[in-house]
Amino acid sequence: MIITVAHSKGGVGKSLLAWHLAIGLKTPIVDLDFQKTLVYTNNLRKANGYKKLKIIQPESPEAFIELMDEWPEDKHIIIDVGGFDSNLNRAAIYISNIIITPAVDRVTEMAGLYKFHQIIDELSNKMKTDIKADILLNDVSPTAKDFSVMEDLVENLKHFRLMDTIVAHRADFYKTMEEGRGVTEIEGKSKAKKELKQLIKEIKKRG
Repeated sequence: MIITVAHSKGGVGKSLLAWHLAIGLKTPIVDLDFQKTLVYTNNLRKANGYKKLKIIQPESPEAFIELMDEWPEDKHIIIDVGGFDSNLNRAAIYISNIIITPAVDRVTEMAGLYKFHQIIDELSNKMKTDIKADILLNDVSPTAKDFSVMEDLVENLKHFRLMDTIVAHRADFYKTMEEGRGVTEIEGKSKAKKELKQLIKEIKKRG
């Protein structure tokens, strides 16, 4: 299954989410984000005595397409798309089995979601298909209960679906990544680990 973490806006937690998902799913990552956050984090992982993840950085759009064409259908892979629009990023969106779009539940973030929906709509029309992105409420306040603004937005945008899982702002997500680890590698109980495992379960069900 090809799992793409995508949004046309930066700063929504795409790389952090892709990192923790890759460790939780024990799967490689294709890094299309020019900031190379995952490469740096992978070096920290090795420095702290953990086995490095397989991070693939295609040298060209052609190399990326060739990689995806040859990828076995029975194996998972995660694509981390940069926070910008490009033909390469659109290709990643098009070939995905599931698109995860992390979104912060703030009114100020709505414009970015509208823009991303427009990109998906243009791509759907061009390719004569109906692409869906699964919107993940991400990095929300642990005490938040009312998500009606986001629910209304998603309901009125035909290419969006709201995920059941909600990922809260948890220190464990950031602390473990700074050590090159994933939250699923935490020993004992962790709310962040519990939420990520629930997300993985939902991704497998939807995909």
